[in-house]
Amino acid sequence: MSAAGSRELDALRARVAELERELSHARASGRLTAARCPDAPASDPGGAGGPALVGCEAQLLLDEGEQAAQMGNWLWELGQSSITWSRQLFRILGRDPARDAPSTETFLDAVHPDDRERIQTGLRLAIETGEGSGAIAFRVRHRDGTVRECLLSSLPLVEGAGPPSRFFGAIVDLTERRRAEQELRRSERMLKEAQRIAHVGSWSYDIASRTICWSEELYHILGVDLSVRPTFELFAGLIHPEDRHRVFGGAESASPLGIASPVECRIVRPSSGELRHVQMAAQLVTDDAGTVTGLVGTSLDITERRRLEEQLLHSQKLEAIGRLAGGVAHDFNNMLTAIFGHRELAVRKVPPASPVVEHLTQIGTAAERAAALTRQLLAFARKQLIQPSVVDPNALIFGVEPLLRPLVGEDVELTVLPGSQVWPIHIDRGQFEQLLMNLAVNARDAMPGGGRLTIETANRTLGVGEAGQRPEIEPGDYVELTVTDTGQGMEDAIQRYVFEPFFTTKEPGKGSGLGLATCHGIVKQHGGHIWFASAPGQGTRFTICFPRMRGVPSEQPTRATSAAVGGVETVLVVEDEAQVRELCAATLRSFGYSVLAARSGKEAIALAATYPGPIHLLVSDVVLPDARGPALAAALARARAPLPVLYASGYTEDALLQGDLLDGVAHFLSKPYTPTQLAKAVRAVLDASTQARRAKGSGDTPPPAPTAERLQ
Repeated sequence: MSAAGSRELDALRARVAELERELSHARASGRLTAARCPDAPASDPGGAGGPALVGCEAQLLLDEGEQAAQMGNWLWELGQSSITWSRQLFRILGRDPARDAPSTETFLDAVHPDDRERIQTGLRLAIETGEGSGAIAFRVRHRDGTVRECLLSSLPLVEGAGPPSRFFGAIVDLTERRRAEQELRRSERMLKEAQRIAHVGSWSYDIASRTICWSEELYHILGVDLSVRPTFELFAGLIHPEDRHRVFGGAESASPLGIASPVECRIVRPSSGELRHVQMAAQLVTDDAGTVTGLVGTSLDITERRRLEEQLLHSQKLEAIGRLAGGVAHDFNNMLTAIFGHRELAVRKVPPASPVVEHLTQIGTAAERAAALTRQLLAFARKQLIQPSVVDPNALIFGVEPLLRPLVGEDVELTVLPGSQVWPIHIDRGQFEQLLMNLAVNARDAMPGGGRLTIETANRTLGVGEAGQRPEIEPGDYVELTVTDTGQGMEDAIQRYVFEPFFTTKEPGKGSGLGLATCHGIVKQHGGHIWFASAPGQGTRFTICFPRMRGVPSEQPTRATSAAVGGVETVLVVEDEAQVRELCAATLRSFGYSVLAARSGKEAIALAATYPGPIHLLVSDVVLPDARGPALAAALARARAPLPVLYASGYTEDALLQGDLLDGVAHFLSKPYTPTQLAKAVRAVLDASTQARRAKGSGDTPPPAPTAERLQ
């Protein structure tokens, strides 16, 4: 028998005992008569004689019982074959007192066909044994087709010795109760699911019984098995020792009533030792008199939130460092341009046999190392001038593979696993090669005793849920590049600094700490994302996702080399750094050009306005104190004819030249540059401009030129 059935049977026994006492008093006082009550339900004579009436007192007692328990009552006189139903029982069975006489046949007709045999067996057994039927669940089918869930219980009424002559019973309509129970279970499921989704667990503490209850989600948050009995001591013991004073307000003895609210703390899961960040809130519970009876609270798992906040702070930190690095690199490039230039000019004037040549060579070597360091800083800061194109990543990897094998050494096994039909990406070829080489060098250093380095590519589509684990990634199609080594791995304390510039675990002189920082900058500058997974002794796996680019990969461009050639054209040089401006002017004059030099945009416009002759080329720094290079070029075009432009810069911003380009071709010369590189760039731009004018004059359409070209 179910727990609910047992409770119903116990209530019925109590009611029967009360009825027996009332009937005994009624008979003793003579109040029990054969007169029928005016609206009383009918009785079934059973076809064996006249109606056996019970008195109004009995009927009133039955009515009271049904009101108290929301049940229909019946009284069965076995000797007289008489059955009396209460009004509530007629309603439960869906029968009409005016048309349906109470009888076993009428009752069984109301029982659902699938349950009739079971009910008949139970009633027959009760009569044969003279005992109650117990609680029997069954269904009632009304004449309108609706079905009700009911519970039948019966007990014998014994007077003196011998078998019972009467049975008292009740039929409880459980339909609404079942609906309420289902709704309660549904609400509990919804609450449980809501707690699971929100990662919030609830708990309650009762002062009188000194017991604590946990929700299922709180078990999961705390990392405690569901079979464990919750206690406050267990709950307090899971709080990190360093956080207990904040949770309990410095109380000497931990007590639920001493919990501070709200408060954040760390939970140490007992099974794994994993730390979880939890935000707890609690509130006192009082009765109607205002007496504190307990405490209720919630524990919100904010571990994921903390992780995302740390990611955001780390990203902001890298962004700030990048801006600083970009500014420093910009100034360094100007100084290096002067060093490269004056070194080359000095070499031209010194005899080859002079001992000074060796010193100049050492100056050049140091300057080259400084320039490489500066390029890494710019790559980290995402300020490096790039020429992205649509490329096949597998083809790029196979192209750089011959360089990687001697780089990693003979004791490292290099394996390339290209994906099938990998999508194209949009990236600077040289930057992609540098990215792979930096990752390969990092892997080699992590495997001093040899190991295996694996490079893989694959197509990957990130959905909302998958990308949601990394809020900086938009859902969509990506090309995934993974570089995995079997090296030493990294400690947790090191991992947060991996992409920071100048951070290195190598010995002094063994590394600059810019390799992975450069990788981070290259990936971010091309709209990609990079992360890694590592553990001590388990190697490291770098994962890089580049957005899918729709288009046909372009061919590898060929670079033509030519000697520096001078000219007689007039060149307007605009550079705010005095040493660079003087070097540029001196270099171009040495190659035969006429040079106009200005240190700002306003000075350049004024100089161009007063110069009587034609100006054939503008050589301008991208970033000037009072203007940007494209804005200056546009102003000169309005004052004079449009000029071909050569932008000289080692620092740029995304979309700096977008929307500001003049008709024609815009060329770039990366700083630091040498006088020879400057002369080649100037000659190339002038020759391209001349060819374009000739083609336009002959009626032919000149071939389209790229909007950005880097010249060395």
